[in-house]
Amino acid sequence: MQLSTSTNICAFQRGRERLPVEFCIDTCAKAGYEILDINLCMAMNPSSPLRTDDWESYVRHIGQYAAERGIRFTQSHLPYYDVFGPGAGDKAPLMEELIRRCIIASAMLGVRWAVTHPATYYPAGQDMGVSREKNIEYFEKHLKTAREFGVGIALENDFEYQPGMPQQRIYCASVYELADLCDAFRDEKHVGVCYDFGHAHLTGGFHRQNLNVLGKRLKAVHVADNHGNADEHLMPFYGTIDWKDAMAGLRDIGYQGELTYEIQEFGRYLPKDLKHLAVEQSILIGQRLIELFENEM
Repeated sequence: MQLSTSTNICAFQRGRERLPVEFCIDTCAKAGYEILDINLCMAMNPSSPLRTDDWESYVRHIGQYAAERGIRFTQSHLPYYDVFGPGAGDKAPLMEELIRRCIIASAMLGVRWAVTHPATYYPAGQDMGVSREKNIEYFEKHLKTAREFGVGIALENDFEYQPGMPQQRIYCASVYELADLCDAFRDEKHVGVCYDFGHAHLTGGFHRQNLNVLGKRLKAVHVADNHGNADEHLMPFYGTIDWKDAMAGLRDIGYQGELTYEIQEFGRYLPKDLKHLAVEQSILIGQRLIELFENEM
């Protein structure tokens, strides 16, 4: 198993401004990373070069910049929005184009699996069957692009939260729903699953059980910790996830992908010149996780 991280690992700061992806690539390369997940959610930023007519040149620049530093990309995260939610119609034309571009960008960067979120159709209430059918219909368009460019779509488990509001069922917070949706496309080459440990911890944990349910569908992971109350995106061992159990689950199913961090909140408040400390620590902790994966301890 190889260690990887999202490029967002040192992008976040106080406020809404983000550090450029070049800074994140540099910092990760200097710490010892060789594989990264390109966080294409940066397209959601109104000033993103991915929104311009010259977006393909920008993607080629990122690819060359990474290659010069010994970095390759194997995974990405696509932009997302509340596809079936109120106001989605106003956002849809722009967001759908950005998602299309980012699938193509993933292919240009050598990515095998692009991660995205299933959506919930809230008017159906507790009937997740409606969400299932609407997701199948929705993703077929993006799968057409993904197949054309040789990229797989990895659907990510969600979790249920609406702060200050009544509890709402969220489609694919259950790994059983996620496995069923994945199977519905009947395309193992282009449709798989991304297991987010932090999201799963907010639904009760059971990581080893969950991973055995997903089995061969699992193509990517998001490694992050929390305390079971919020999606904190912490470094492993800074929350309450049982990482021995989690790594045993990956071992059970013979997982062959990378161990990929999504811990952008962990070092958010570090000054820019100290961001490297969080990245360097992630290497050491990742090595311990890989030891847990490879050995019964």
